[in-house]
Amino acid sequence: MADAEARFLGYESSDLSEAYFSLIPAPHDATASYIRGQALAPQKILDASSIIDDYDEETGLSLIDMIGIHALAPESAPTEPGQLEPWVKERVAEALAATAVPVILGGDGTVSLWGITALLANSPELTVLHIDANADLGDVDDEDGSENHHTVMRRVLELEHPPSICQVGIRTLSRDSFERIMDSSISVETFFMADVDRSPDESWQDSVIDELRSPVYLSIDMTGLDPSVAPAVGAPEPGGLRWWQLLRLLKKVASRRRIAAIDITELCPTENSIQSELAAARLIYKTMNYIQANGKMLSKP
Repeated sequence: MADAEARFLGYESSDLSEAYFSLIPAPHDATASYIRGQALAPQKILDASSIIDDYDEETGLSLIDMIGIHALAPESAPTEPGQLEPWVKERVAEALAATAVPVILGGDGTVSLWGITALLANSPELTVLHIDANADLGDVDDEDGSENHHTVMRRVLELEHPPSICQVGIRTLSRDSFERIMDSSISVETFFMADVDRSPDESWQDSVIDELRSPVYLSIDMTGLDPSVAPAVGAPEPGGLRWWQLLRLLKKVASRRRIAAIDITELCPTENSIQSELAAARLIYKTMNYIQANGKMLSKP
């Protein structure tokens, strides 16, 4: 049975063969360590996108008139235990084969590992730009010994050929995470939010880009943003990246490096407010505009 398609910005999904971006739902919250509900995020993001105007005043683009955007419906995702991960990886592989940028709509932070692993199979020289409040480099600390979403970047580093990781916005972490960051033999460069906030200018953004090489896997945990922008997340941490501060970073990255895949995670929708899912949907669309405007995309066959 073919996967059901969805609407993004209220428009019909384009055929994948014609699309430049492919939205892939990953409704998963089994490894969330505090508040759950991230499995609802993909549908909420798609719903919220319907009220976003498609013209981008920064880039002067109206992407929906220029390129195809393919979007899969969350109900397409399997619900059987253990089936979601391979399904997401298969959809990522299909997007890459069609020369489309996969955009994974999480879900808790664990889905980042799935996307990174799938992209490494296609691009072994990958680097990861990780926007988050938590370093996600911790040891297993659950009583039953199971993994949680705060171990996901450690698991990335344990892959057979791990990518280098550049983290931005970090402001909460365990002792073992800090020790990994300080270990010069581990390929992780971390820009702590306290240092970013004290910077007299935005030269730190150039330092971030210096740590990246194309292609870049962009992983955005919504806790990386300040809760005033996106309060509905699994574990809100005060003092995060401001809206335009993050967008200026992403605009610079898109102009100097090729962003080959994106995930957005840890949105945890609440009743009677669409602020956070609207921010997530707009963030996705702004990033698409930056990628398209700066000409770093691969040409369609």
